[in-house]
Amino acid sequence: MEEKPSTFDLPVVDFAAFSHDGQGLTEQQQTQLQKEVAQQIDEACRGHGFLCLRNTGISRETLRRAFAASKDLFALDSDAKAQLKKLDPSTNTGFSGLGNEALNARRRPDLKEVFNVRRPRDNPDLFQGTPPEFDQASTELWDQVTVLTQRVAVCCAMALQLPDEEYFSKTLTMMDLCTQRMLHYPPTLTKDEANTDAQAAIRVGEHTDFGAYTFLFVDNLHDESSHGLQVKPVEGGDLGRGSIVSRDDDMFTSGWQDVLFDKQTIQSFEHDETAPVLVNTGALMARWTNDVWRATAHR
Repeated sequence: MEEKPSTFDLPVVDFAAFSHDGQGLTEQQQTQLQKEVAQQIDEACRGHGFLCLRNTGISRETLRRAFAASKDLFALDSDAKAQLKKLDPSTNTGFSGLGNEALNARRRPDLKEVFNVRRPRDNPDLFQGTPPEFDQASTELWDQVTVLTQRVAVCCAMALQLPDEEYFSKTLTMMDLCTQRMLHYPPTLTKDEANTDAQAAIRVGEHTDFGAYTFLFVDNLHDESSHGLQVKPVEGGDLGRGSIVSRDDDMFTSGWQDVLFDKQTIQSFEHDETAPVLVNTGALMARWTNDVWRATAHR
């Protein structure tokens, strides 16, 4: 049974209260603004765990260089890709080609290429065979996302009204359990197949993230080729009838919603000094909060 996806209403949250230094504001005013942001994030995470942060502090130029270097890497020919460090499950770093991963075991392998980076300054050998700018661009992005990760951790503690605002951030000093994934999704012709064939290969199979939270940077929100993210808000997370573990193919393939931005929102992002990012909470955060915050299925 074919069902056309509806559109998911993605909350957009201004993160400036955490990413800016609060010039011109008293400490009390800054704290109040942060509490308001934290409340918005709490509402989103209780409902489905997906939102978009704007004014993140991530340099647009840094992100542009990272995407450009990533494109150069994935444009390498097969012989050059064969010289890249292969994805090592023990370190979760390196290159993985098309059809090497299947996030949903019910489907054929995912139609994507990835290059995983972790603590790049401690792993210089990781970049063997990569394009000239890839090392530096990846490291610059890692540094800035590290800062954002720690700021979001503080915000999460505030949102959950924990007694210690550094409850999460104080354990994020090594960043040794964090991974930066460069992803390439080649053009596919399987958009309709995803909703009619529960075994068809798609760019990324249905799954919930296993970590605390994930940042997703999109190369060009104007370009339809960058679209494709879908979520499935299901009461009770990803369990039960109609969920990603349902054995009923009709229920399994139905209920997905497209994550899209309207033109007005995209245009408003262009006035921001720093780049927006999509954020979603994962199974670890759901477990920590006893499922008060969701780990919603997506593909």
